[in-house]
Amino acid sequence: MAVQNNLIAGTWTGASDTLQSINPSDTNDVVGEFAVASADQVRDAIAAARAALPAWASTTTQMRSDLLHNIGTELLARKEELGDLLSREEGKT
Repeated sequence: MAVQNNLIAGTWTGASDTLQSINPSDTNDVVGEFAVASADQVRDAIAAARAALPAWASTTTQMRSDLLHNIGTELLARKEELGDLLSREEGKT
């Protein structure tokens, strides 16, 4: 199994192991592989999130609205792909 990475504070950080998401209705269907973070990596990620909070808190309402609008647009553009992934991950038809 290939080792995946975690994105922590803008840097890809190697993980020592991965976790597979398996479709419960078809156990031969691997939906994806995900990096497993160590306890130190979790602490680093929490510290990075805390460090990012002041910059996020200082953004304007318009900037936040624009960002959320862009995220929503991307989700809608990929709705078929994301719907397929979610149904496979949950074992739905």
